[in-house]
Amino acid sequence: MPRMEGSGLLWLTLASCLLTLVSAEQPGTRNLTKASSYGLDVECGAPGTPEAEVCFDPCQNYTVLDEPSRSTENTEDVQSCDKNLQGWYRFVGAGGVQIPETCVPMFRCQTAAPMWLNGTHPSLEEGIVTRTACAHWSENCCLWNKEVSVKACPDGYYVYRLDGTPDCDLRYCTDPSTVQDKCEESCRSEEECRLHDGVWGCFCRQDLNSSDVHSLQPQLDCGAKEIKVSLGKCQLQGLGFGEEVIAYLRDRNCSSILQWEERNWLSVTSPAQAGACGNILERNQTHAIYSNTFYLVNNFIIRDTILNINFQCAYPLDMKVSLQTALQPIVSSLNITVDGEGEFIVRMALFQDQNYTSPYEGTIAVLSVESILYVGAILDTGDTSRFNLLLKNCYATPTKDKDDPVKYFIIRNSCPNLQDSTIHVEENGVSPESRFSVQMFMFAGNYDLVFLHCEVHLCDFLNEQCQPSCSRRLNDVVAIDPARVLDLGPITRKGAQLPGVMSGAPSTKGFLLAWPMLLLPVLLAWLF
Repeated sequence: MPRMEGSGLLWLTLASCLLTLVSAEQPGTRNLTKASSYGLDVECGAPGTPEAEVCFDPCQNYTVLDEPSRSTENTEDVQSCDKNLQGWYRFVGAGGVQIPETCVPMFRCQTAAPMWLNGTHPSLEEGIVTRTACAHWSENCCLWNKEVSVKACPDGYYVYRLDGTPDCDLRYCTDPSTVQDKCEESCRSEEECRLHDGVWGCFCRQDLNSSDVHSLQPQLDCGAKEIKVSLGKCQLQGLGFGEEVIAYLRDRNCSSILQWEERNWLSVTSPAQAGACGNILERNQTHAIYSNTFYLVNNFIIRDTILNINFQCAYPLDMKVSLQTALQPIVSSLNITVDGEGEFIVRMALFQDQNYTSPYEGTIAVLSVESILYVGAILDTGDTSRFNLLLKNCYATPTKDKDDPVKYFIIRNSCPNLQDSTIHVEENGVSPESRFSVQMFMFAGNYDLVFLHCEVHLCDFLNEQCQPSCSRRLNDVVAIDPARVLDLGPITRKGAQLPGVMSGAPSTKGFLLAWPMLLLPVLLAWLF
């Protein structure tokens, strides 16, 4: 590269002035070079001036114009003028990033006579080119014109050298179809990405027309507390449904919520409960299934065919779902308030299976002596992200009185009774659920009923050791907080004479007849 002649001090002074001037227009660094080395891709100072041999790349030195009002789709009755625009500019934003290459109708782009580029944009290899910008007025697409310089930049954008406009009100327009990343989200097949009220978004296709009901693709959201069915607004319009529609479920008098949502969705919601809004509940061995029908009509007066869509939500059975879907489970609930942490609800129930998905229902649980009784407790409402459920003490009594002095402990001080080999604690203190099982038994003395009681503790696992350490036998005296006790029962054996013993009191007849085969000898060690 040949050396630049002239005073070094003059060079530094000129460079400093040019850098200061550019920094006032556009943040960044002007890439200065010598006049003898420039090509078609840089701009140099005017001939005969000290800046004549100082050049820069306009792709690195420009002023940003982010003005959506320049869009050719803008028909606002406001007159603006670009008479004072001087220098290199880059158009960005929702209005478009390029000057249009076709004649623009009058009174667009927030001006009277919109200006457009009479020629094509250059390629990257062409460097800086000269084009004519025309202004449309009085039915003449080029009544006024002005020379502009254009350059294609490596990152896929264009910069323009503008030298004002021939008159006012004239303004340079932008083509909205050139917007990059116009819509933040991908549009569905029935939508198109376009500018509306100055904002780019996904809107229903204007040419959408369908008579095929099967083209509808309902979206179903099976939530823990509610079920939501959504239909695409665009697809409904294609079928002839207007803005004013009526949607309801099988029970049209229910408090279901109909609403228009973002992204052109119409939705209706109902509680995830049997009977709510006409929900029909069916259960099999693995799932609880709610089914209903979504009806849609154009008006209160129905002459056209009603659109109806059958749907169902299947929930895998677990302890919580099985209790929600059982008609009359044998369950106990307890409200617990934790200072500073809000209110919690703990539920405990009796189950027939080791998966804890088939709760006993009715008013009494009847088991054979050989049966295994499954007991599950769950933190149903509250902050499960911080608290685990811990069963501190679980015991059986022959009466419904939780303070009955006759107690058989199944869990004491959070640990199982090691003297009873039929007791199995599946989880306790490690999650929002606690589960244990024990073989059915009866109390000696002709008691026909058994009642279960469990003292619960909400364990803050961030600050407490929640998982019990049960390596040794714990026979310490137990202090039970009756306010934290859940009660279940009665439970009885098959063939027991229920009349006269529903209260849990022993009958006089046969009082001296004990049931040694029903009571394990190890019970005696855990009665008190």
